[in-house]
Parts: sequence; structure tokens; C-alpha cells
Amino acid sequence: MPPMPEYSKRTLCFVDTAVEQGFLRSRQPKLSKYAFLGLGLLLAFLAANFALFLFRGWPTGGQVFVDSAEGVRLAGARSWALGLMSLLCVAVMFTAKSVWLIACLGARGFEAFLAAVACLVVILTTLQHPWYLVKAFSASSPDEVISETIDWTDDKLLLMLDIWLTGCHLMLPIRWVVLWPVEIATILVYI
Repeated sequence: MPPMPEYSKRTLCFVDTAVEQGFLRSRQPKLSKYAFLGLGLLLAFLAANFALFLFRGWPTGGQVFVDSAEGVRLAGARSWALGLMSLLCVAVMFTAKSVWLIACLGARGFEAFLAAVACLVVILTTLQHPWYLVKAFSASSPDEVISETIDWTDDKLLLMLDIWLTGCHLMLPIRWVVLWPVEIATILVYI
């Protein structure tokens, strides 16, 4: 059995760049496959969320916001965030299946690209939460704009962020050193 190539204990990257590049290239098909699958699942979840949004009442964002000009504006911002996240999923799914784009990005570049997309999903997920949406885009108090029937505690947001972060770590064959910006972004959007 050949000896194990030398690697960094902190980053788990191989010291020899040729070995590191070979390792990254060998994992590329698996990374593309799981990125496509994971984003497909996210897209299905977003489609269900959007269907509920439409079914429960479009102008007020599924009866999340009070029926006012400010509530309609915030519901529009929430639907834009939902649509932007859906478009991002479709674009990255296309990239994950495009041999030419992956070749242009390179193995390390594709990993960094997926980490950047995961950070954007964290930010857009936070904008789905009514309280954070009001704080980001309105001068009004959340009590004035959010409907009284909505439970806007942080538990659902924290659960969604935890599911996304755990899913990124479990589904994507990427070392932690590439995914640490996603961890930092998840903490920072909540603070």
C-alpha cells in the first residue's frame, strides 16, 4: 500500500498541489451530482412555499402582513426574495450540469462558487422571515405591519438555517475550510 500523501491537519488540504488538484478533480462529478440534487430539493420546497403564498392571499403575502400599502410592499419584497432564490437554484443547477462552465471555473472555483451560492441562500432565507423583512425594508415597527395571526418567533427561521447548513455539510463533498463562510453567514444573519 502506498504511503498517504502529506496534508495539513487544519485544512485537510494536501501539501502537494498536484495531489490536491487530482483529489479535487476526482470528486468533481460527485459534487456536481449532489449540488444538482440538493438544489432540486430546495427548488421543490420553494415551489410549495410559493403555492401556499398564492393560495393564502397574494396581496398581503399569505395573510402575513396587515392589509395596508406597507404590508403589500413588504409582501412584494418577500415574493421577490422567494423568486430570486428560485432563479438562483435553477441557474446553479444548470451550472452543475454544464461541463463547459465547470471546466472554466475549475475544481476549486466550483467549490468556492457553491459556497458563495450557499451564503446567498442563507441571506434570502432570512428575508423570508416577516420580522427580519420588516427590520430590513421598513421604517415601521413589526407590531404595526405583521398580522396578529402570524407567529413570528425565531424558531422556524433557526430551523430553516440549521437544515440548510447541515444539508450543505452532509450533501456536498466539500471540506470544511471551503464552507466556513456559510457558517459565518448563518451566524451573522441571525445576529
